[in-house]
Amino acid sequence: MHASAPICDEHINENQPQSPCKPRHFTAIEGIPSTYILEKLHQLGPRYYGDKSTAFAELYVEGIDKPFWIHEEYLVLQSVFFQEALQNVTSGDIITITLPSPNTFEPILQYLYDGDADKWYETFTLENYFGVWQNIESLGLGIEAHAICLTYYQNEVEKNSKD
Repeated sequence: MHASAPICDEHINENQPQSPCKPRHFTAIEGIPSTYILEKLHQLGPRYYGDKSTAFAELYVEGIDKPFWIHEEYLVLQSVFFQEALQNVTSGDIITITLPSPNTFEPILQYLYDGDADKWYETFTLENYFGVWQNIESLGLGIEAHAICLTYYQNEVEKNSKD
């Protein structure tokens, strides 16, 4: 099971109208497709995931008693929620968000960093599936995240409901 479709496949160019993905807070290099940038970020993701020394901000999720050290680029390129939430955040800020299923957030965050669909898929269970789906919707993640969740639904949830 591996999906690789990004949320927005467009070139970032200040002179062109923005896609339905909403304007980006993150400023990329003009003319480079966001999919290419995201591919490169995913290659570096394991190095930066949870790295306090290079983090843009400290993120708290209500219901989780630990901070997440986040990097703006990883989040705004993949999440409509974070595009909006980080607009007025400056480097070093502490932010707190509320999600419908806090306990399923950490694997989602790791997926946003490394892009490893198979690894994220393995964290899904029949018990947490609906919470993962709610977080995907709340965070405004793109078609790849939805496809991974839908694949789990088709492979596991539907299968178990027939048994």
